[in-house]
Amino acid sequence: MNVTQLSSVALAALMAGLVSACSPDIPTTKEAPTVNDENCKPENIAKVDDEATRKQFASACLRRGPDFKASEKKAW
Repeated sequence: MNVTQLSSVALAALMAGLVSACSPDIPTTKEAPTVNDENCKPENIAKVDDEATRKQFASACLRRGPDFKASEKKAW
């Protein structure tokens, strides 16, 4: 393999890497439902498909209402 062929192969590999890295198929996250008494029932929380959205929504359900008070940060 001479230098011209080697540089052509390297250029082709570089271009393939750049084109595949710029793929427009970026996954989108669905918006979580509104936090209310009906949506915060366990069976409705389980209906949320995306795991990260479901965890965030369940966390928001636990923290809703006037009775929630965050605990102080502990420095051990």
